[in-house]
Amino acid sequence: MKTYRVRLSLDSASLSAWQSDTIFGHLCWTVRYNEGEEALGQFLVPFLAGEPPLVLSNGFPDDLLPRPVLPPELPPGLETPKRDQVAAMRRERQGRGINHVDLEEFNAICQGKRVMPRSKEARVEGHIVLKNLINRLTGTTAGSEAEEAAGGNLYDLEEIVYLKKDPLGKKTPVPISIYLKVMDDSWEKRAGELFDQMALAGFGAKKSAGYGQFKVESFEPFDGFAAPDGANGFVSLSNFVPAQADPVEGHYETLVKYGKLGEEFASSSAISPFKFPLLMLAAGATFRDDNPGDFYGRMVEGVHPQDDRIVQYGYAFAVPIVLP
Repeated sequence: MKTYRVRLSLDSASLSAWQSDTIFGHLCWTVRYNEGEEALGQFLVPFLAGEPPLVLSNGFPDDLLPRPVLPPELPPGLETPKRDQVAAMRRERQGRGINHVDLEEFNAICQGKRVMPRSKEARVEGHIVLKNLINRLTGTTAGSEAEEAAGGNLYDLEEIVYLKKDPLGKKTPVPISIYLKVMDDSWEKRAGELFDQMALAGFGAKKSAGYGQFKVESFEPFDGFAAPDGANGFVSLSNFVPAQADPVEGHYETLVKYGKLGEEFASSSAISPFKFPLLMLAAGATFRDDNPGDFYGRMVEGVHPQDDRIVQYGYAFAVPIVLP
């Protein structure tokens, strides 16, 4: 499969995380609106058969990538020089809380090297804002006496906009990078068209209110991932759900996805907008496999209590890695 990178320049903050299953869902809705429900069914056939012609990563800020989850370093023995013990403890301490690495660090880790992540100050950060509820009867922010006595109707809202400090300390927004693997040139063309069409509608929750607006800055081949000699595993660039035949020896963090339906299903009175909670492995998971493939995982069926047609994207964008 050929690898590409899509760069998205953000015109506004988003309320939904740039996760592979959410991105895939938006591509499906794009097919549904532009080509019809029957075309969407045909679009999903190879994915449901375990032969995805298009594999997506999560969306990452700028040129950062998920930090691979590695086995912990063995505790130094009494015969280990104190200098090496201190260095190992420093690497462990300094790496806490750093979830992203740049491409150079990522490739070094994939080649089997233990690298010390750069300072958190060089990383990106989110954005939290205060919002106020509007009274639908009065059109103002004033609420009941009890609400005002309790401090008003202010609430926190986490807007997903990635900011990076320049050398002068000024914070500037950074683009989103999504990596793709496609089966052939026809799927490359189709993927590019779908992202262009998706940009017209926006991404995530409350896009009709101005959130999740973006433009496709570039769609081009990507060969930045090093091909390490002696690869004995893979690292996933997307959240995924393992298939029955996938490797089982690995290191990972989990997340529970509380999925919701989108578009007209989100506000329909005929169907619940909520999916069943789904346990997924977070991007950065590593597994051992002597012959690492292009992808792992599966489409997850039975995720909605009322509609069996609804499925969840759970494929892993795999990059070869040398695991200790």
